[in-house]
Amino acid sequence: MNTYSLAHLSDATLVRDLTTLVRCERATTAELLAHLAEFDERRLYLPAGYPSVYAYCVGDLRFSEDEACKRIRAARAARQFPILFEALTEGRLHLSGVVMLAPYFSRENVDELVTAATHQSKAGIEQLIADRFPRSELLQLVQPLPAAQDGSSAPERIGSEAEPSAPGRIPTLCTQPKS
Repeated sequence: MNTYSLAHLSDATLVRDLTTLVRCERATTAELLAHLAEFDERRLYLPAGYPSVYAYCVGDLRFSEDEACKRIRAARAARQFPILFEALTEGRLHLSGVVMLAPYFSRENVDELVTAATHQSKAGIEQLIADRFPRSELLQLVQPLPAAQDGSSAPERIGSEAEPSAPGRIPTLCTQPKS
């Protein structure tokens, strides 16, 4: 029997099993982060022949680059603020939320931020961060174009002159061989 074919399960069994698996995954994730944090602290990647915990995670544990970054950041934050292990295990915070909030945690605000972020989506946590930690600098949204060498202010056309100039057409930067 195929382990991953679940068509034979009743709706109630499927819902129960799914809920149980999510709970187990959360607990396992928190435990994995605790192990990763301790592994990182002890620098055990060095005797294994890796220059960093990131290289170890990608090379030996076969995490993707994103998985490695996210778990390392969360592990380091949770090692510093153990309440995060509990919040992850209980499903109050998701891994992405911990990573998003990590730069803002301090001894003074970690409990408050975890409470405010409890059961929030990524968008909700982004809004929480924007509300509590407004950015003071203005982002430069428009950059002036350099003046054309002939003294005119019109920007140069990008792409091949052989391209048709149709409204809404974006010129390409390279030409493709014609068949």
